[in-house]
Amino acid sequence: MTESPRFSVTIPAYNAEATLVETLASVQGQTFSDFEIVVVDDGSTDSTRAITERVAADDSRIRLITQENRGSGGAYNTAVRNARADLIVMLSADDLLMPEHLAAFDAFIDEHPDASIFTSGGWYEYDDGARELSTLHERWSNPAECTLEDLLAACFFGIGAVFRREVFDKLDGFNEDIYAEDYIFWLLAMAHGFTHCFLDRPLAVHRRNSAQKSADALRVRLADFRAIKEVLGTGLLTHHEVRRARQVIRRLRLNIAIRRVLGFLLGQSASTRLINRLRGIHRPRVGE
Repeated sequence: MTESPRFSVTIPAYNAEATLVETLASVQGQTFSDFEIVVVDDGSTDSTRAITERVAADDSRIRLITQENRGSGGAYNTAVRNARADLIVMLSADDLLMPEHLAAFDAFIDEHPDASIFTSGGWYEYDDGARELSTLHERWSNPAECTLEDLLAACFFGIGAVFRREVFDKLDGFNEDIYAEDYIFWLLAMAHGFTHCFLDRPLAVHRRNSAQKSADALRVRLADFRAIKEVLGTGLLTHHEVRRARQVIRRLRLNIAIRRVLGFLLGQSASTRLINRLRGIHRPRVGE
C-alpha cells in the first residue's frame, strides 16, 4: 500500500454484521489495488467491530475506527477526515462494488480532470436476489452528467460515488442532522460550482430491504424537501435553478400530503404499495 492511496473507500457501519463481510469482500476483490478501506463502527451493538477486526487482520488496507452512534452522516465525516486519499468513495455497509469499479473510475477520472463528483450506473438488488438496472440518468438533459437542475428532479445512483476531497473541505463535511445526508451534500456541492460526470456502466449494487433508511418513503421525501429548501436559501442558485427548485418543492409538498393521508388511512407500508401500483412500479426504487 502506498503512502497515499489513489482511493479511500469509506464505509459507515451500524449493526451491519449481516452484510459487512460481503461488502468488504467486494472491495478487496477489486481489479485495481491502490486503495484503502476506512470502516467506521458507528456505535454498533452487534459483531460489526469484531467482523471488521477479523477481516482487517489479514488485510493491512483496512482500518477500523469506532465511535459513539452519530448516524451515517457522522460516520462518513469521521471516515473522510481519517482517509488518506484525495479521491473518496462512498459505500454503505450493505452495498457492493463490482470487481472493475475502481479500475474504471481510475481511468474515467483521469479523462475528466475538471470534474469533482463521479458516479456510475448500477443495480438495485432485492430480497429475492433479483436485480434491476438503474435508469435515473435517463431523466437528465445530458446523460453524460447530472446538472443541479437535473439533481433537483432526481438524485443520481450514488452507490460507489467518488468525489474529490476538496468538495468535502468546501462543505465542511456532511450534515449530521438530516435523514438523507448524501442528497443535500450533492446539492450543496453543485450549488458551489463543483461538476459531475457520469460513467454509464453498472459498477455497484444497492441491496434493497425494508430495514434501510431509503425504504421509509415518507421520511425520504421530508428529507428531500428540507434539503432543497436549505439549498434554495443559500442564494447560490441561478434564476433557472431557483425556478426548478420551487417546482420540485411544490411537487414534494403534494407528495408528502398524499402519503400522510394514505399512511393515516392504510398504514405506511400499505400506502407505499398502493402508490407504487398506481404509478406502475412493481418494486419500490430508490428516489421514487
